[in-house]
Amino acid sequence: MEQLTMFDESKSELRNFMESEKYRKGVFKTKDELIQELSAQGKKHIYRVLSFGGGTQSSHLLEQHFKGLIHYDYIIFSDTGAEPEFIHQQVEWWRQRQKEYGNTTPFITTHHKSMERGLEEMLMRYIYTDYQRFQLPIYCNEIDKDGNEVKGGLMPRQCTVDFKIIPVKQTARRLVMESKGLKSTQRMPKDTSFIIDIGFSYDEIKRINVCQSPQFKYMYLSYPLVEENLTTNDSIQFLRENNMPDKRSRCYLCPFNCDKQGISWDEIIEEESLSFIKACWIDEQLRKVQSTGTKMMKSIPYLHYKRIPLKEAYNEKYAKLYLKHQNELTEWIIEWEQRLAEKYGVEFEVETNEIA
Repeated sequence: MEQLTMFDESKSELRNFMESEKYRKGVFKTKDELIQELSAQGKKHIYRVLSFGGGTQSSHLLEQHFKGLIHYDYIIFSDTGAEPEFIHQQVEWWRQRQKEYGNTTPFITTHHKSMERGLEEMLMRYIYTDYQRFQLPIYCNEIDKDGNEVKGGLMPRQCTVDFKIIPVKQTARRLVMESKGLKSTQRMPKDTSFIIDIGFSYDEIKRINVCQSPQFKYMYLSYPLVEENLTTNDSIQFLRENNMPDKRSRCYLCPFNCDKQGISWDEIIEEESLSFIKACWIDEQLRKVQSTGTKMMKSIPYLHYKRIPLKEAYNEKYAKLYLKHQNELTEWIIEWEQRLAEKYGVEFEVETNEIA
């Protein structure tokens, strides 16, 4: 892979991904190492895919592709169903950027295979049906022996894998199978493999847990920004210096909106206040359904890191915004009621004023 030269090399010299425990133990490999190994195995066709999230790091990689520094056969954006509108706007900005470059790489939008409406659908299923999986890294409290609520842990971050990475893999597989005139039920040819670039940065090495895909053994993940020893802030700096969109990708209801490192509830409140009200409603409903005792997860969930109701964390702003968006919230709940009834056969009544 060609080396990027956008930054002062002295910054990169302070970091060396090869010294990380995960690289030394083989949890991940460089793209060049993967290509060499796959070629030695007789893989004549190695497809390169960018898992595009619409945020800072994958946008950095996409710009390198447009400039000819990184090759991709497919650019695939997986819509989680809960991105803020400003992320969708950034995705469209990059589509226009592609046209300006005259780049013709297929740029595809996909989604979760069975839950087309993504994380919102998962949460509504969890709240209103017997669906048990919870794929969000939510903050939890526990009840001690005296019946008091005490600080618990953090649920695993399964949403990125289930709603972003796996849909990208499935879509890449389908596209290649179709290009070869094969049906989805057939096997991938033995001489074919995939390398999917994930936009994790050097500061996110802890998030790297796999090199070979558990779902498709002929697919491998690589992390170009880690190889370049570039951090999230490096990518943000690059985008800002080149007057490109620089908002970080995440969902409007993400518990990590509390990280105070460029992702905040304040940004959601200021730019998408209706989404914030939806998040408050979901936050309240999750604790309500947990109180029924029908879920395998017995912890008390919160979207806010202080483990208090989200609406209480921003009480004054919430009160004003709830009055502003009450009717829109009601319409949104009714729409979901209809969708769940049609798709899952659920019959229920939604109380729309319980967090007023």
